[in-house]
Amino acid sequence: MTLPTGIRLAWREAPAGCARRDVSRALLAELVPGARFRSRCPACGGDHGRIHVEGADAAVSVSYVEGWAVAVAARGHESVGLDAVPADAGGLERVLPQLVPGEPDDLESRAPEAWADADGSSAAPARAWARVEAVLKADGRGLTVDARRVDVRGNGGTWVARILPSTSSSLSAGEGLSRGWRGWDLDGPANVVLAVAVESASGLGA
Repeated sequence: MTLPTGIRLAWREAPAGCARRDVSRALLAELVPGARFRSRCPACGGDHGRIHVEGADAAVSVSYVEGWAVAVAARGHESVGLDAVPADAGGLERVLPQLVPGEPDDLESRAPEAWADADGSSAAPARAWARVEAVLKADGRGLTVDARRVDVRGNGGTWVARILPSTSSSLSAGEGLSRGWRGWDLDGPANVVLAVAVESASGLGA
């Protein structure tokens, strides 16, 4: 799978004991030369969380998987999300069941036996989870949003997604169904699957 022009991806080994944040920052510096990167957690104020770019019209995201740091830069986009997952990760069906057709807004109707157009291989659950995390990172709220609310549709390595509204409350800012996401499945380092998501220019992703 090839990413669209302006979206670049890179990864580098991050051996145990190394400062993996330094590895990802080095990758970002190569992807967006001359830019500065800062992050600040909205909860605790610490130097972590979503990365903001200064000095370039680009959005970036990073992800870590055992032994590797992965980074993506999307020029001309306000946000981008990236997730890396071991292809053989287990237990994901318990946290990411699929929607039952015809009941798209009912979180309790999700059934674990089907996956959202995943590739049908043993890596299908990992790819499905990577898609969800990429969307939530691009959205900016991360796993403060119930992962089951991410509705992904597509196949062949390209897909669209939206975040369904919470059934327990009215829509809040940023939760409108007009906001959609475009995404891509990618192969990363050995035994690692990746997903990248950016906001869809046409609004509703699905």
